[in-house]
Amino acid sequence: MKKVTEFNFLALSVVTSVFFFIPVFLNKNIGSDWDSYALIGTYINYTELGVYIPSRPPGFPIYELLVGIIASLSSSMSFLSFEQGLLITQFLTLISLNGLIYKFFNRNNNRNILFYLLIVFSPIYLISGLSIIDYFIGSLFGFSALYTALYKSNSSHIFLISILLSLSIGVRLSNVIFLFVILVLFFLKNKNQALVVGVLTTILSCLIYFPFYLNLYNFYINAGVYDSISEMTCIVNLTNTDHNIIGRLGRFILKQINYLGTLGFIVFLFLLKDIKMKTSNTTISLFAIFLFFQLSFLRLPTEEGHLLPSFIALMILLSHLNGFNMKILLFAVFFTFLSNFIDIKLYEVDEVDSASEITLNLFVKDGFFIEDYKLRNYRAVNKDFNYSNSQSTLFDAWKNGCPN
Repeated sequence: MKKVTEFNFLALSVVTSVFFFIPVFLNKNIGSDWDSYALIGTYINYTELGVYIPSRPPGFPIYELLVGIIASLSSSMSFLSFEQGLLITQFLTLISLNGLIYKFFNRNNNRNILFYLLIVFSPIYLISGLSIIDYFIGSLFGFSALYTALYKSNSSHIFLISILLSLSIGVRLSNVIFLFVILVLFFLKNKNQALVVGVLTTILSCLIYFPFYLNLYNFYINAGVYDSISEMTCIVNLTNTDHNIIGRLGRFILKQINYLGTLGFIVFLFLLKDIKMKTSNTTISLFAIFLFFQLSFLRLPTEEGHLLPSFIALMILLSHLNGFNMKILLFAVFFTFLSNFIDIKLYEVDEVDSASEITLNLFVKDGFFIEDYKLRNYRAVNKDFNYSNSQSTLFDAWKNGCPN
């Protein structure tokens, strides 16, 4: 009976994901975020000009390469558009991450399994999982490395952990946080393993980034933009970090509410008052991932998807603790799922994803997934223009050096 119950929760997450995926797949729209179109722009620039131009600084080479490969393969299939090919790949990543997260809960004998539903029902989790963006695959590789390090960290798995970490870092440079956490974990258990993982992951990560940056550097040399490789260090500087402290903290707090919806978030706060702390290698590692990704987001509080590893780590961490009121937790799950379709807002902004002003107000509006679905369909009306425009915009932004 226990195995049937365990399977039902995993099956429920898959069925839910399919339910949200079908309309997205049929409409063939890659996402509401302009970064999704920028990824296509990077692919077009490389195929037409032979130049690697990052979709955003500092570059996301593994995912950009994956987008290019899937787009190329899909273009030869008459029954499948390249958008659908990309969406299928993203959906498979979503299902894989669902399964991996469930393995973390299985290690804990499925205690507090409702936290698993908080993850897979979260509107930001679903939106990110069904958009052409790199958050999910980076988290999949990163948490796969963490799972292996926590529960299968014998010498035969060291190389696998390093490969997974380097792939995660190759997807998003900020995922180096997974490496730092795992190094600390290994350092406490086996200093030799920590050294091997650190050195091997660093080498593999550099090998991933090197050919992409070399291509861009050669373009700059040929164009007379740069004279020295040292000038390429500008590529790691983040853009859009000029928010004032009030604006930064406002974005930092408000964007986190969206993970559970307004009511789900309020109920969730009531849930936390009865926490009974418990420390272990697992809980310490999960808390470190939660904390460091939070700090990373505070530096650049833009897209909610940046917080995906933090959100997942927090929910798995909480499942290891005691003292929760299960009725309150069940309400949190219900309101979180509901927030995909309808949500009570306590504020409104002047422009979605580019807010400069916020006004306190109480009203009911479309849920986050519905809102995102409408926005992605609106932006896809001129999708061909957006693809070509992203290509030319990226080239113009990078042609004279790093746009930092």
